[in-house]
Amino acid sequence: MEQKPPRPMTPFDQLVNPPSLYSLKLFLPYTPPSLQRFLAIYIKFLELRYTMEYFRGFPSHPSQKGMLSDLKPYLDEQERNMMEQAESMMSMMEMVQQMQSMADNSSDQEWNPMDLMKGMLTPEQQEMFDTYNKMFEQGMNPSDMDDKKGGPASE
Repeated sequence: MEQKPPRPMTPFDQLVNPPSLYSLKLFLPYTPPSLQRFLAIYIKFLELRYTMEYFRGFPSHPSQKGMLSDLKPYLDEQERNMMEQAESMMSMMEMVQQMQSMADNSSDQEWNPMDLMKGMLTPEQQEMFDTYNKMFEQGMNPSDMDDKKGGPASE
């Protein structure tokens, strides 16, 4: 029979439980059977107590931006694939929203998708993009082609 690999400790458990409680859980199967029931109930009681103490002050919530990637180690392969599809759909929706907001902001002026693409680049990549764009525009300028050998002016 194939044994599943152990799942890592959940972020919630890492947040509210001290490492000593995790150690107690690890030792539970190795304690004498007469103590296991008492120890298991004691561990659950401690978990509840630590959780209540932690949420007494109402700490702030972690960012939901990385939520999907944080959940992946706890999911099976099918659930992970569905989660990745959801992530790519969310990314696409975010990009569409960016494009819409850019179009709305530039309703007076002409909207250029190149500006959207440049916004996704690092400053160094933007500089390189501008350089190549200028080179391309100069190469495609018809007045420049007339001056070069083989152009219409040299015939």
